[in-house]
Amino acid sequence: MLPRHVNLLGTAAVSASLIFVPLWADQLHASTEQLGFIVAAYNGSVLVASYVFGRAADVHGSRKILQAGLLLGALAAFLQLFARDPISALLTRAFLGFTVGMYPPALLAYAHSEDRVMGTFAAWGSLGWAAGTFLAGLSDVIAPGNTTPVFVLSSLLFLAALAVSRGAPGAAAGTIAVPLFPVDLIRRNLPIYLTMLIRHTGANMVWVIFPLYMRDVLRMDGFQIGIAYTLNPLVQFVVMQRLGRFRSTLLVGAGLVGSAATFVSFILARNFVEILLTQVLLGFSWATLYVGALQYIVDRNRETATAGGILNSVLSISSIIGPIAGGVLAFGRNYLFPMYAAAILSGVALITYWVQLRAAPAPPRAPAARSGD
Repeated sequence: MLPRHVNLLGTAAVSASLIFVPLWADQLHASTEQLGFIVAAYNGSVLVASYVFGRAADVHGSRKILQAGLLLGALAAFLQLFARDPISALLTRAFLGFTVGMYPPALLAYAHSEDRVMGTFAAWGSLGWAAGTFLAGLSDVIAPGNTTPVFVLSSLLFLAALAVSRGAPGAAAGTIAVPLFPVDLIRRNLPIYLTMLIRHTGANMVWVIFPLYMRDVLRMDGFQIGIAYTLNPLVQFVVMQRLGRFRSTLLVGAGLVGSAATFVSFILARNFVEILLTQVLLGFSWATLYVGALQYIVDRNRETATAGGILNSVLSISSIIGPIAGGVLAFGRNYLFPMYAAAILSGVALITYWVQLRAAPAPPRAPAARSGD
């Protein structure tokens, strides 16, 4: 098993059922405020599972956690077919979020051993994101407005990732002792955790309304929305594989500057072609920011799964706060306010990053590669 292949299929499964969630919730007569809570429930589950199972992967080994997460993900994605109102949508998304939080920290631990360069591992995840969003957009052409094929596709992709993961090596003989609440680890990674929390909170203010903005304001159809979402990760895939020679600190800084510019560009876009240009900028920004964050984590931590799980939890916290705030700011379908807020928060994140980085302790020597668990 190569971790990048599981990352490809697992991320495709997640993205396939993700991009049409705002439109799906709208079909179930959810208000923008209820949509915010549906997205927040998903990310709240990711938050809890990422920390709990990230630590468990370091302490007990990664294989069972990786495979259980993928199997339950297939079940959770399929159960979305049976949602009939905002409450049942919230419950099914919360279950899916729990499964999505289980497997990535364990997968990151494998990637640290096998792929080594985080840009390569992350790039295949971006390719999976592109594949999932493209297939979701294509399904809207075949069955316009019908999310059933999308949720079935998501479930099948999880099962494919599970099949690939069968080749994962068994648990390592040794274990890593990780405290229940690892204060030192959090302090060591505080610059990246705080930065990602602030930036991603702003981003999620936008993502919760972005498909509605493209549909209602820019008059884009489902296929065009799928194409727009597909271009972003394709750019990421190309860019990420060329970032190995850059320092993590430089990558994070570039990603934050690019993020601020991206959210401003959304406000200025007036049609489908201009939205595609914004997706190129977004792809570059997230590629540099995310690879920089992952490289920062693996360079400074022997407890790779725990540190990566906490990073996912931080992203999930922002994915709870952001959608709720975005839903409130977009009250009355005023979609521009969340975009202004996201641009400002990206600037705040950049300042926070450099201040925290100067105060952080010097990084330890690069940890030895894991023996594979």
